[in-house]
Amino acid sequence: MSAVRKPRARQGLLGLASALLGRESEIVYGVEARAMIEGRTVLVTGAGGSIGSELVRQVRTLAPTHLYLVDHDEGALHALQLELTGHGLLTDPHVVLADVRNGSTMHRLMRKLRPDVVFHAAAHKHLPLLERFPSEAVKANVAGTHNVVAAATAAGAGLVVNVSTDKAADPTSVLGATKKIAEEVAAAYSSLQTRVASVRFGNVLGSRGSFLQSLDYQVTAGLPITITDPAVTRYFMTIPEAAALVIEAAVLARAGETYVLDMGEPVAIVDLVQRYLATTGTDAEIVFTGLRPGEKLREKLVDNSVEVVSTTAHPRITRIDRSHDGLPDILDEVVALCENATTIDPDEVLDQLWTLADGISTPAPVLAVA
Repeated sequence: MSAVRKPRARQGLLGLASALLGRESEIVYGVEARAMIEGRTVLVTGAGGSIGSELVRQVRTLAPTHLYLVDHDEGALHALQLELTGHGLLTDPHVVLADVRNGSTMHRLMRKLRPDVVFHAAAHKHLPLLERFPSEAVKANVAGTHNVVAAATAAGAGLVVNVSTDKAADPTSVLGATKKIAEEVAAAYSSLQTRVASVRFGNVLGSRGSFLQSLDYQVTAGLPITITDPAVTRYFMTIPEAAALVIEAAVLARAGETYVLDMGEPVAIVDLVQRYLATTGTDAEIVFTGLRPGEKLREKLVDNSVEVVSTTAHPRITRIDRSHDGLPDILDEVVALCENATTIDPDEVLDQLWTLADGISTPAPVLAVA
């Protein structure tokens, strides 16, 4: 067993993630992305999280007039401001403590700040916890998305981008079901005034609470490495890659469609662990624990039974279009589900969640190439 060392900090994990995936996180924006942000007011929810904070870092380089950082985690906001400004005084009006689960708070906030562009990255993401606490998943991922998108559009935002996940494709987990519904909720608010889109991608290697963080901790602490199944595979990309492609997808946003990011080929978790051990010059025992409830052996980015993708002007982004027929009708059911999440038994919430998610189907029209 190798000598115990300290787990890597954020920058070390980002560099390790790029090495393990065998590609650099090259960040290149088109002129349209800069024009979309420059001189505008931008708001990012979940700004203290891994994707939200990276969106903040990258949006800052595109010269917005105002950039608002919204999160309910005061510690995450403090850490982000410290990184960005060199102090954590938390007196900057652009640092906003607010919870997306509170609809009236979101409406007041959007009316006050009047953002032109909103990136909605706030969410609960840990699959096993959400299987156990479905009401919390609904409140954060469904109600949170509804509150943010409804408030942003009511306040006159010109563009709203909802960050989604590959688990929304043919979902088998509470996380996937809530994100599938969230994509439909976002789409229901698209209009001539407000362009809306969702962006779907897989696992972000090196993010807070990600597999790489757990792996690094287990090895450095001299613990066995836990993997659910020897055959499990996942799509991976780095945090900078994911955030940059979210920004590029925002340029394409039109009328509630979902954009799917090119994640490359799926990677076997066992292979990723072996690359990690070889790269770090370490060794550890591997223990297989079995798939957890709601987990898939292999993820997919698109549900081919009901979703048809088309190419876009960006070589790494494809599009899933939606018909608007019946979309506003889903909002009544969504509101009822979100209200029930605060008042009824979680098992009943779970039944209602799956009834709603299973009832959603994305039409598969013949799509023109963008």
